[in-house]
Amino acid sequence: MKWFSSRYAYPLIVLSLVVSIALQAVWLRQLFVSQKDQLKKDLERVVSTSAIHTIYASIAGSGKRGDRFKEFFLSPQWLQMRQAFDDLKINGVHSKFHYGLGSDSSVVQIEIVFNNHSTKKEASATDLRWNDESPGEVVRIDNRDIKTMDSTVSRQLARLGINQSKQYALYGYGKDTLTSMTIPQSAYNTAAYHSGKYSYNLKSMHKYRLIVNELNGVVIYQMRYYLFSSLLMTLLTCLVFYFLLKLIRNQRLYADAKSTFTSNMTHEFKTPVATISVALESITKYQLVNDPEKLQNYLDISRHELQRLNLMIEKVLNLSQEEETSNIMHEELYDVQAGLKQVVASMQVQLDNSKSTIHLSLANEPCFVNGDPLHLTNVFYNLIDNAIKYAGPQMEMQISCQCSANNITLSFKDNGPGIAGVYQEKVFDRFFRIPGVNDRHNVKGSGLGLHYVKQIISKHGGSISIKSEQGRGSNFIIILPAAV
Repeated sequence: MKWFSSRYAYPLIVLSLVVSIALQAVWLRQLFVSQKDQLKKDLERVVSTSAIHTIYASIAGSGKRGDRFKEFFLSPQWLQMRQAFDDLKINGVHSKFHYGLGSDSSVVQIEIVFNNHSTKKEASATDLRWNDESPGEVVRIDNRDIKTMDSTVSRQLARLGINQSKQYALYGYGKDTLTSMTIPQSAYNTAAYHSGKYSYNLKSMHKYRLIVNELNGVVIYQMRYYLFSSLLMTLLTCLVFYFLLKLIRNQRLYADAKSTFTSNMTHEFKTPVATISVALESITKYQLVNDPEKLQNYLDISRHELQRLNLMIEKVLNLSQEEETSNIMHEELYDVQAGLKQVVASMQVQLDNSKSTIHLSLANEPCFVNGDPLHLTNVFYNLIDNAIKYAGPQMEMQISCQCSANNITLSFKDNGPGIAGVYQEKVFDRFFRIPGVNDRHNVKGSGLGLHYVKQIISKHGGSISIKSEQGRGSNFIIILPAAV
């Protein structure tokens, strides 16, 4: 699985994200087209429904009509029949309706007019009588019904929640030619929707066509919940993939660091064990019991290596405890300055071997904290040991301690190579080590020392920071709450 995660995880996640977004876009596109088609059907239904209501109102007038009269003229079958006669396109054939309204019955008569073969003259509205109404009366009724039709369409559109400004055009009934419209010709040609042509009375003068300039805004508004949910889903998917990529990256870094840690710790454990073994073998082989000075020297070396070994074991144990539960702190009144003196004294052999020097600048009075002596001692040892390892021979360190009523400030300043700004926050991360040339570390280490230091200082309610420039050394500043 390692080859899979390292080579294909990132491309597959990016591909999955792109495919997910593409599918969302395709789905929204199809939904948009479907919603737009449905909106056009709704608009067509609005116009046709308004047409039959206007025809009914035109015929019924102000008189009271029976239920059958109303049922017939408001039925879809009547609309279909009316539309069929409206759409009759046979040359020389014209249809018209006669109707008569009585007190107890109503009559609708359909008349189809053919031109005579001997004449090319077409039948027109002026050649025929329209229900005993004069041409002027027919025009007046037609104008009235146009307004009724348009207002009915407006009400129906409002019920659908369509508040777009609408326009309409009128077509001559016979020749089906455009006679007038409430919109400029250029806007008419580019309008998003043109309804069918519907007659709105039985006067056979005009047909009504609804025109809507723009539909996309209406469709998008109707799709707002789909758009919001799709956007939310896409954002959540992006967030999930982002955290997944981040987790994979961190896991990979963690695995690499852990592998390096195992390799380094193996070397670190072997070195003190080998040194102690050689020292003890030398004591026996050369009978150094007869040479107290050399014997003491070898014993000091062994004690120093045992201290190193004990500290490394302590780091590993702390790492294991940290993953399971918090370290148990055995707090007591602890003199920080006395602890510093003890650590420097115990590391004197190591300092002498590396020709390093530590200058202590301590306060005149003891500086007490409520802390765990073992862990705080290990903190001081870690900081000094790091300086010796990374600064190289002839390291110089200035350790100062300042006490106030509330805090104790400790400073560990060395003349080492310094730490680049990009790494100054990361040096406290577990397993992190500053890369060397070609990512190879020049100094063996575990990558746990400074992480351990920060954890212990934090558990004591304090803080640690670093001030450093490359080539100008580093200064680790610890602030601990003073004992009350």
